[in-house]
Amino acid sequence: MASIRILKKDINRLAFDLLQECFSYRHYSKDLSEDKFDEVIRKVVLLRNDLIQRANHPESDADSGTLKEHYKQVQTDLLKLVEVVDELKK
Repeated sequence: MASIRILKKDINRLAFDLLQECFSYRHYSKDLSEDKFDEVIRKVVLLRNDLIQRANHPESDADSGTLKEHYKQVQTDLLKLVEVVDELKK
């Protein structure tokens, strides 16, 4: 991993792109309920906030090997954002 700053930029970029996709899908899809749309938007925002929080505050007493694993886990959890948006299309 190059830096935490780049990781946080990736998290924000993906979250905002997915939010934009959700709003576009709502605009063009007539059969989408408002409750489902609100639920997906809420999940994306909460997951984005959780990922940023975890990137900003890793375990304070961890060694470098544990920190690498922590940040790799944050990167893999980033894919959960895409899974949440897939719920919108179901």
